[in-house]
Amino acid sequence: MILIEGLPDAIYIEEEIFDINADYQTSLKIITAFEDNELTQHEKCMVLVQLPYKEQPEDMKEAVLQGIKFLDCGEDSGEGQAQEEVTRKYSFKQDDRYIFAAVDKVLNGRLSSGEFVHWWEFVMAFMELPEKCMMSRLIYLRTQKAKGKLSKEEKELYLSMKDIVDLQDEFSSEEQKEIDEFMRLLKGGS
Repeated sequence: MILIEGLPDAIYIEEEIFDINADYQTSLKIITAFEDNELTQHEKCMVLVQLPYKEQPEDMKEAVLQGIKFLDCGEDSGEGQAQEEVTRKYSFKQDDRYIFAAVDKVLNGRLSSGEFVHWWEFVMAFMELPEKCMMSRLIYLRTQKAKGKLSKEEKELYLSMKDIVDLQDEFSSEEQKEIDEFMRLLKGGS
């Protein structure tokens, strides 16, 4: 329980304690790697084992599972449970400046001052974004758009900010080549 035990700075694997880099920047690097379509699943898992652990555990499978549990703020990932379809509401890569500004405000300037911020603190601050901050507005517009429930005023706002509101599709270089080739053929290219 976080209120009693505090924020973790180590992960237990097979009764061994492994110190970790618990700062938010390390965790964001891992998440960004997992969102990178250029990396294989194996490469993503290697990032998950190499970045947070100060000393590499022998049991790589458990290191990955515990690393994911840490990124999920101590929650089990729900493996084997039915997953409902989730609409992406943000991208750490695309929305980085809005997320930084909002979380920094919630944390009273600790991000911009360079203070250590634990990953779980960052996540909790992200969940407490003020309603009137830009990131909250983006999430709201994306959610309403996905539901098809934008009001007339919201549609106007969306259209004026479309390039910011719409999340960019991220494709691997191979997928992008296929898309480019399809578009070339669609336009009558040979």
